[in-house]
Amino acid sequence: MSGNASLAMPSAQGPGFEIPELAGHGVRERFAQHGPAYKWLLLGAMLCGSIATLLAATTINVALPAIIGAFGLGQDQAQWMSTAFLAASTVAMLANAWAMAAFGPRLTYMIGMVLFVAGSLLGFIAADYSLLILARGLQGVAAGLLQPMSMFLIFQTFPNNRRGTAMGIFSIGVVLAPAFGPALGGFAVDLSSWRLVFVATLPLALLAMVFAAALMPSRDAARGTKRPPLDWVGLLLIGLTVVSLLALISGGDRDGWESNKTLLRATIAIVAGISFFFWERQHPFPAMNLSVFLHRQFATAGVLIACTGMAIYGSTYLIPIFVQVVQGYSPTAAGIMMIPAGIAMVIGFPIAGRLTDKVDVRWLFAFGAACFGIATYLLSGIALATPYWLLVGWIVLTRVGISFLMPPANTTAVRGVPPSILAGATGAASFLMQVGGALGVTVLAVFLQRRTIFHGDHLASSLSESNAEMMYAHQMTTLELQMDGYPLREAFIHGFEPVAGRVAREAFMLAFRDSFLVVAVGFALVFIYILFLPKPKIDLS
Repeated sequence: MSGNASLAMPSAQGPGFEIPELAGHGVRERFAQHGPAYKWLLLGAMLCGSIATLLAATTINVALPAIIGAFGLGQDQAQWMSTAFLAASTVAMLANAWAMAAFGPRLTYMIGMVLFVAGSLLGFIAADYSLLILARGLQGVAAGLLQPMSMFLIFQTFPNNRRGTAMGIFSIGVVLAPAFGPALGGFAVDLSSWRLVFVATLPLALLAMVFAAALMPSRDAARGTKRPPLDWVGLLLIGLTVVSLLALISGGDRDGWESNKTLLRATIAIVAGISFFFWERQHPFPAMNLSVFLHRQFATAGVLIACTGMAIYGSTYLIPIFVQVVQGYSPTAAGIMMIPAGIAMVIGFPIAGRLTDKVDVRWLFAFGAACFGIATYLLSGIALATPYWLLVGWIVLTRVGISFLMPPANTTAVRGVPPSILAGATGAASFLMQVGGALGVTVLAVFLQRRTIFHGDHLASSLSESNAEMMYAHQMTTLELQMDGYPLREAFIHGFEPVAGRVAREAFMLAFRDSFLVVAVGFALVFIYILFLPKPKIDLS
């Protein structure tokens, strides 16, 4: 393939070498340089970077107990280790379209990877909690810049009848994070300390930078040399909205739902959200193109994208904490528990992506929601003695459900908008996924804490001298302590500690049951929502 004429229109040199009409000049130049294999090489490079950055989203979950102990944190503070990443990536996603238009995909990708490396190193050396949050924020910005760019380039390099397949393969990078991230984090904690979690993915990030320099398309010269303005006001307003909302949810219990702090956060979230809506409607280059939500197919699929984000990040937050704190497994064992689920998604995502190109996606949505809802209902029956591999089986079923929700929902949403607003649609879809994840983690963390207190108070009310079982256990423990040399008074006092520990574990276990039951009820509602969806349009030409 040579000459300017060959770059001006799609090629017809055989299967696999079709260049989509919406491909930019930079993409066509890369096709001319690398041939028909270019789209697969680029997909591999993007997959490498996605794995590196998105692993950071969930590796931290297994390390949370160690970080809580190192810095003396509460659950309301600890959950920000996850939500700071998701909130930062949410805002950064909205700057992606501007960054690609202003600098081109290649430079934008390199900037994102540099920020990720900086955040990883800062987290490794952080001496206080505020630096840890800053490090997580930098990692989140990097992930936010890269994820929607990858989706945009898939639509520029793959023909329409292959995009579902490409999305399914690329989604492996997205799902490897919550699937294999906890295993990597657990191994790092047991091998060294929680600090190793921050730098565990640096080699992969550096490799992605090398691939990006060789394969990423440069800025399209055909768009002109003038760089578009960045919607700083829009980014600030949506950032205030998201952070204030998350702070409102996580701080309401601690400060009181009627306290001045809570009312201030609620006011900021509402005012910033309304201001963002009106500001974006009149801005010539908005941070988020709200017109994508006027397309019914995007809007309806967007609800499923947000619910999928809640499901995948929320469940990944809960499960490692349960098996460590309640069942006493090591960080590595807690992480390994997620590997079979990861394998299920690696298999399921390409299959679901392929089926998206061939069948009515509502069947895929319904199957995915049913699998996830049934699995979380089964998890709502967990007990202190629930076998390890039974839990693994239930977790695998949740990931089967996600596999048949995420790729079809993303592809369906983006197919529902015209090519002229494709970049805005991909950014908005990724935004919905991350906002859903941040809200899911925050709401479940707060709900878990409230239900733990509730069950703890209820169980403690039954501990009295009239409780024969409790008094017998206390007496046996007191005798054992006396035999070990404790004076009678100290043995009597410490004799209550095992009872209190059992009550705490039982309360925590019951709170986890409630949390999974709420998720199951939520996905029952999602299933009902799917039943009323209109048939999406699909163009396989």
